[in-house]
Amino acid sequence: MKISLVQLPTSHHGAGEKVYPLGLSRLSSLVPVEYTKSALDMNLFPDPWPELKTMIEDQRPDIVAFSLRNIDPLAGHLVSYLSSLKTAATLVRKLLPDSRILVGGPAFSLFGTRLMEAVAEIDYGLVGEGERAFPRIIAGVIDAATVPGLLWRKDGVIRQNPPGPGIPLDEIPPMDMAAFDPADYTKGNAYVAPVGIEGKRGCDLSCGYCVYPSLGGGRMRLRSPEKIADEIEFLHREHGISLFHFTDAVVNRPIDHFEALMDALIHRKLDVGWTGFFREDTLDHRLAELAMAAGLVAIYFSADALTDHGLKLLGKRLTKQDILRAAKVTAENNILTMCHFLLNLPGDGEAEAAEAWEMLDRLLEIHAGPANLGAVIFNHVRLYPGAPLTKRLIKSGDLSSEVDLLYPYYHNPPRFSHLLHEMEAHCHCAGVFSRLKPAFRLDSSMENT
Repeated sequence: MKISLVQLPTSHHGAGEKVYPLGLSRLSSLVPVEYTKSALDMNLFPDPWPELKTMIEDQRPDIVAFSLRNIDPLAGHLVSYLSSLKTAATLVRKLLPDSRILVGGPAFSLFGTRLMEAVAEIDYGLVGEGERAFPRIIAGVIDAATVPGLLWRKDGVIRQNPPGPGIPLDEIPPMDMAAFDPADYTKGNAYVAPVGIEGKRGCDLSCGYCVYPSLGGGRMRLRSPEKIADEIEFLHREHGISLFHFTDAVVNRPIDHFEALMDALIHRKLDVGWTGFFREDTLDHRLAELAMAAGLVAIYFSADALTDHGLKLLGKRLTKQDILRAAKVTAENNILTMCHFLLNLPGDGEAEAAEAWEMLDRLLEIHAGPANLGAVIFNHVRLYPGAPLTKRLIKSGDLSSEVDLLYPYYHNPPRFSHLLHEMEAHCHCAGVFSRLKPAFRLDSSMENT
């Protein structure tokens, strides 16, 4: 049996930042040793299509397993990676009409049936985690009706099996670093950590726009801090990886698990750095200092709203004071900080716009002295099927149930669509002045510059 594993494009072709295909690498380690295996990450090449064609023609695999991590690039881009999936599947089918084409990954899990409809070349789809199902799907004979989470075709109808239980996190397979060499990801990244580390899966926060609970489960499954530290130490010692990003929805929850992980990393005395998304309401000076001692180099916040209305609408379970308090912690500890906010939310009006400006200026003032604010990333809310906010908008009649959310769809009414661009300009100016230290006061009057 021959199998090819392919990470489909997850960013614009030629993008400088490369991210290790963690999920596919783990599945690759489950391929039986008697199989002939080949692997390709299409993101490593400015033009990956000749690479895919050459691999398929040279290897002539019986099975081609595609991983689709992102359905679109967010950041307001009206670009869909459906074209990459369709092209790749069609190319394989033309070259090898009898091969078995399998697709999985987070993006596929969100839109599985819809993608099977759009790409007729796909034989099987896998929704959800693949560690337990993947070995059964790539076996010589598949009993499709019994594989948890499998999408399959019978008599022209797409059928979907119910998901199985999630794998305990201490049982996840290791990365296949022979198939996907970490060295390919350590050159050229200027902003993004090249290798991800899983500390947990699942999220119990239920934010209004978010699909993490549907992908990883509505409760957190924790990985042993010692196993996490083991993996980081191994990657650093054997492969020279010195910067990691925790893939957890929130790295500092629950606090006892986070503290145990920090203690494990400190005990190893590793010369590594790491980044992750933090929850504002559980960050204080003690935890920040503990994290820095364990190698923290940058914090990502995703409060996602600058107003009381927005925080309530998105179900964040945060207050503006939580956001400001966390900003002061990172500023006073001089921790590089990135903040994410969604603008022009449903129900926003003049009052919310003014409140957002005021809150933004308070954050910029906090970070101005140490100049530790790496970026403020603004976006409009991307609506996903099944997300609480999407359901709410459909129920209220503000969103038609006929809209195909497979393609990028953002809530961005014209009245305040300019706000994102004005706030981006404001933050850019503030960042430059913060670094250059001229005598200048940040205030929202800059919104009209």
